[in-house]
Amino acid sequence: MLHVLASVEEQLILKGVKEECNWEDLPKRLQAALNSKEEWHKSEVYKEGECYEEKLRYLRRNLALFPYHLADYFCRVMRMSPFRYYCDMLFEVMKNEKPYDSIPNFSAADALRLTGVGRNEFIDIMNKCKSKKFLWKLDKSIAKELLPTQPVDFVIEPWWAVCLKLTEEEMATIDKIREEANSFILFDPEIIKGLHRRGLVYFDVPVYPDDRFKVSRLEGFVSNREQSYEDPIEELLYAVFVVSSENSTVAELSATSQADLSQLQEAASFACRLGWAIKLIDPSSILQDPNVPGSPKSILSDEEDGSNASLGSANASTDANVFQQGEIPWAENNISGSGYGGIAFLVDANITSYLMMESISPGLKSHAVTLYESGKLGHASIADLCNDLSTLEGTKFEGELQEFANHAFSLRRVLVCLTSGGVPAEEVEKITIKSSKSDDATSLMDISFTENSRDSSTNDFEINDENLVHPGTPKECSDERKRLSDLDVAKGLKKQKNYRVDILRCESLAALSPATLDRLFQRDYDIVVSMVPIPPSVLPGREGPAHFGLPSPSSMTPWMKLVLYSAMASGPLSVVLMQGQCLRMLPAPLSGCEKALLWSWDGSSIGGLGKKSEGNLVKGSILLHCVNSLLNHSAVLVQPLSRYDLDEAGRVVTLDVPLPLKNSDGSTAQIGEELGLSSKEMFNLNSLLAGLANKMSFSNVGYIRLLRCHACI
Repeated sequence: MLHVLASVEEQLILKGVKEECNWEDLPKRLQAALNSKEEWHKSEVYKEGECYEEKLRYLRRNLALFPYHLADYFCRVMRMSPFRYYCDMLFEVMKNEKPYDSIPNFSAADALRLTGVGRNEFIDIMNKCKSKKFLWKLDKSIAKELLPTQPVDFVIEPWWAVCLKLTEEEMATIDKIREEANSFILFDPEIIKGLHRRGLVYFDVPVYPDDRFKVSRLEGFVSNREQSYEDPIEELLYAVFVVSSENSTVAELSATSQADLSQLQEAASFACRLGWAIKLIDPSSILQDPNVPGSPKSILSDEEDGSNASLGSANASTDANVFQQGEIPWAENNISGSGYGGIAFLVDANITSYLMMESISPGLKSHAVTLYESGKLGHASIADLCNDLSTLEGTKFEGELQEFANHAFSLRRVLVCLTSGGVPAEEVEKITIKSSKSDDATSLMDISFTENSRDSSTNDFEINDENLVHPGTPKECSDERKRLSDLDVAKGLKKQKNYRVDILRCESLAALSPATLDRLFQRDYDIVVSMVPIPPSVLPGREGPAHFGLPSPSSMTPWMKLVLYSAMASGPLSVVLMQGQCLRMLPAPLSGCEKALLWSWDGSSIGGLGKKSEGNLVKGSILLHCVNSLLNHSAVLVQPLSRYDLDEAGRVVTLDVPLPLKNSDGSTAQIGEELGLSSKEMFNLNSLLAGLANKMSFSNVGYIRLLRCHACI
């Protein structure tokens, strides 16, 4: 009977805990059994240690990121360092013989940073374990012996905070690190690294609401797709990569993305740990910080005399060597680009596939990974991207690689043109040459000025009644230099407006909310240029920046082809089949064709890499099977081709005509001479373009593709 009563009381306690009842709301019987309010609180609340242990088990089970925001407890109390955490995680994956792809992307990247174990190392360890065969089946712990015992060296930024991984009693013996000013730069790097290898200290990466960051290349990013657990910080990081701006603080990014500020600070801190985000440091805060060695405030804080101040200045110049140029982003990176215009260049995932082709240019792969994973390639990386793309000029490839190289070549010319404010690449090069010549002339005048100044120290100037200096004096040299500068302005060298171009991937923009997208466009960009069909949800609103691109996504659908064919009363034979049909045999227009071009109406599953608008060229022998397969989920447009419509290699013959079709004076551009066409073919081609220009008002950027057909409707 007593056992039954105890069970009833236990059930009441469990029910009260689940319902989170207050002491006053408990039944009188249960209050009498518990005796006091404090005893009820002990039953209701987890012990702190048990709570953290359960959280650690949960994170390990789901292969989640190390909880850096809880590092104070995990590292100091539980003695669990990030390195040990990821070693245990890798061992669990190996012990269960799961693939490396099962580790979430950011967890794998952080583990690689600390342990040096990436995909290749993981596979190598697993091969060594499985080579032991029967021993591996009996004892899985042999995998732990092959894992690293110490963390690898990784980049530590000067502004990271150093924290002790010790108890309160142990911390009392080390006063310097306990101080608030505990930046890594204040200590001997080798000593701190040694303490970290022994697990005695850990690093905190503080991020404050007024901090500014810029996203760099995602070096060391690990892209795994087979993930059973998605860390909440991953989704936030992907959104932050897109909306980030070096001119916006963390608090402003939080307002733009409508994300919780504390969570955004944690995400930015993690991105800095991996080296994917760089903190922009205000030099004034460094120079006025008395805790930083060599700062003017620390040197002259005690109002020392002149000799001591001079000595302190010398020491400052010595200590300042710690901040080498390029290691810390100074004010030039933190200045708002008020003199620049912002351009958002919208692309899709296909361009990342082109850049991923390592056989074309290995240096482009990191740009492709950054653009694909973060959804944005900032203006700071555009110059490097153009330099890597320039290596492809003049290089010949075979087959489809040549087409990818052509896309890369065109991308570079577009980026150079946009960056220079619409000036063609050739004009940019001319202006650069003129500017360099002007600099040379100015430097020569400086040399002349210096020599004349040196002569003036030994020879007195002869001054007339009007107080004018005779020819050949430094004043005349200065006037001559000013005249050269005015000449440069007259040539338009200083009238050129530059733009900062960011490449944005439309799939990443589509993942943002419409309100966030509008705030992003209005905050950072004056112009939006799209090179691919963009869904209306991604395009800027009426109050946003100007958009240069397709007027409507429907212009890239089969409807547009039919409109052009109808307007011009000319075009290839086209057959439209409705979704859901099942053909037993090909209709008369399609039977007996050599090949055929296919378009699915939704454009989702046809065309292949970067060719959704070009259609798929299939052989006539398999046309029936291809059409029936596509009709299961979409309507289909089919254009049959005879062998006379193809070239010797069996490919279609096309000609791309850039828009607009009319020149600035209203005339139609004449083409055909450079193509080696006969006079009759040139006449027919230009007549077609003139008629198209008169009937259809094409004034946007882009091009029209003409198809050579032996017989048209």
